Formats: sequence, structure tokens, C-alpha cells
Amino acid sequence: MIRVGIVGMGFMGGVHLRNWQALGNAQVVAVCDTAPITGTAKQGNIDTGTDALDLDGTAIHTDAAEMLAGENLDAVSIALPTHLHKTVSIQCLEAGIHVLCEKPMAPNLPDCDAMIAAATQAGKHLMIAHCIRFWPEYAWSKQAVENGEYGKVLAANFSRLSFPPASGSWFTDLSKSGGIALDLHIHDLDFIQYLFGSSKEIRSVGGIRNVQTQVDYGDDRAIAATASWAMPKSFGFKMAFDIVFEKAAVVFDGTQLKVYPADGEPFVPEIPEGDGYSREIEHFAGIVSGTVAEPKITPEQARESVRIALETVKHWNAGTGQDLQDHG
Repeated sequence: MIRVGIVGMGFMGGVHLRNWQALGNAQVVAVCDTAPITGTAKQGNIDTGTDALDLDGTAIHTDAAEMLAGENLDAVSIALPTHLHKTVSIQCLEAGIHVLCEKPMAPNLPDCDAMIAAATQAGKHLMIAHCIRFWPEYAWSKQAVENGEYGKVLAANFSRLSFPPASGSWFTDLSKSGGIALDLHIHDLDFIQYLFGSSKEIRSVGGIRNVQTQVDYGDDRAIAATASWAMPKSFGFKMAFDIVFEKAAVVFDGTQLKVYPADGEPFVPEIPEGDGYSREIEHFAGIVSGTVAEPKITPEQARESVRIALETVKHWNAGTGQDLQDHG
């Protein structure tokens, strides 16, 4: 039985709690947050289907060091604001505990490097929770790219559109969140890296509310990603993509994945069960227990996604004269 602690009980902390509790080989023994923790889940931009949190028999702490000292833990989920990832991850790793840390890995590369070094020194697993690598429709597309059934990829477009973060939240403080590039755009930038590897060059335009990036692999493939924090509240949130192969087009419209073959009728393929959150936590539990040998994401790959996201900021800052810290 994997004994689990969770640090940070906002929306993502509640997601981690429910999905750890759903596993047969894990027990959430403690949670930690500086704010009062109740049995009601906080809301995010994706509907997870429930408002209830089951904290029965779970120790509640207000200090991470106190939790680490007082509980016998095997693994910790860290669901804190981005600027706190390095400090608490290293704290847990040095305590001899495996760490699943929310994305992005950290707000800058030195912090990423420090986290990687701490995991290596401790001999413990560090996984960054890039849930899109595990999201069923995206995972199916990864297999389609790898098995070559539809030929080579000619073009791909990924989009992630959302209403703005709440005024005054830590997301709007760019020194804490990294803004749209690190919080939202990085999802698709990481998945592009997962599909096609490191790129030759990127070209990015936009600003603090909208950003579009073209990813150049030194060939004629047209690969791009768009993110927006400028959608009306009534729109909500939508993630979508289309991938054009030599022999088919694959389109995910946010609700359904559909394949349009060059020969034959369109069809809806069978996709894996669950969602990205449940699948990533199940995967991490397998790594911790030793039943999963190959991680779907390494700390080095998570660092590379941070590097790419920060590079997009340089591009649009150069074009607008804006500085990231000016908008904190």
C-alpha cells in the first residue's frame, strides 16, 4: 500500500485526492494546506464531476515540514502554485519521498535543475504531472503517430482556450504562475515535444492573454499551438486539436475524437478509459510500486517544456516591448 500525502488543496489538490483514493494500492493518509481544508472541492476550468472530498481518516496539516515529520509517507502529490514547486519538491525528496508535482515543473530553468539534482541525490522518483500525455484522445493520437498506420504527419494544430483567471488570483501574478505561457500554453508545447521530439526552432507571437507558436522541425511539416486567456466567461474552456496525416485526418473537437480516412467513412475510434488525471496518477503509482518501468515523462523532458514555454515569452516580448514581470 502506497502511503500518500498531498500538499496544496485547491482544485488540483482535490483532483489528486480523489484519484489517489480510487486506486486499490494507495491510501491518502495526510493533506496539507495553509488555508482551511473542507470536504468541498474547489472549482477549476475542467468539470471533474463531483464537489465532494472524502477526508475521513485523513490527517490535516497546515505546514509541509510538519506533515513530513509526523507522517510515514511513500509519495507526495504537490499541487501548489508554480513558484513553490521547487522548494516543496526538494523538501519531500530530501525526506526520502517520491514526488508527483503539478505542471509546470517550475517558473525557471535553475529551479528545474535543482529539482532534478535533488531527485538524483535522493534516489527517488520525480514526475511532473503533464496530464495531456495521459489524456485518452491525446494518448490515442500518440499511438497513431508512432505506429504509422496513417502515414507521416503533414500538419498539426493544437488549441487551448479559456476564460481569464480570477482577478487577484495567483495565476494573474506572473512572478508566481509564469502567465499563459507556463500555465496554459505549456500543455500543448509539451505534447508536441512528446509527439515529435525537440524542435529546431520556434516562432511565437502574442501577449499576456493570447499566444500562438509555430514549431519548426526543419522540414515541411506545419506544427502549431494556440492558447488564449481572453475567452468570455460564458465560453468556459476548450482544448482541441487536428492532425493531418498522409492517409487520414484526426480531429478532436473538445468532446469527441474522430478519424477521417482518405479511403472510407469517418469513424470514432475506441479510446482508453479514464481521463488524464486518473491515468497519470495510476502511472505514477506504478512507477513507485515498480510495476511500471518506463515513465511517460522524465524530469528532463518536463524541464525542456519549461524552456520552450519561456522561449515563447521571449518572442512575444521582443515583438511588443512588454516585460513578463511588468504584469505581475
